[in-house]
Amino acid sequence: MGIIVKTPEPPYYVVTFTNELSGKDVEKYQQLGIEMFKLAETMPGYLGEESVRNAENQGITLSYWTDRISILNWKKQSDHLQAQQLGKDVFYNAYSVRVAKVEKSYTLEDYIKTKATK
Repeated sequence: MGIIVKTPEPPYYVVTFTNELSGKDVEKYQQLGIEMFKLAETMPGYLGEESVRNAENQGITLSYWTDRISILNWKKQSDHLQAQQLGKDVFYNAYSVRVAKVEKSYTLEDYIKTKATK
């Protein structure tokens, strides 16, 4: 899978998770991240995720959801709650979560298709 998730036509929702790692227990963090990604894929309403991290341990993850109820169900999922607590206690120096409704979306592929039809 590439870094860019194919999402449906809007509207849908995005959860933006911006963070700075503490550098503590990095192996456990990486393993837990893989587990949470696999778990999120099983959740109703999950559309996909895009995630990047730079050399200074600053990262951003965008997860896409069909609706706000799906996001709330993910936030309250028991394994995810434990991971959130570990993040607060061990993994992160700072983080911010933002939830937004996507009302418009377009891609380079859309531009190319439009240009070809002119």
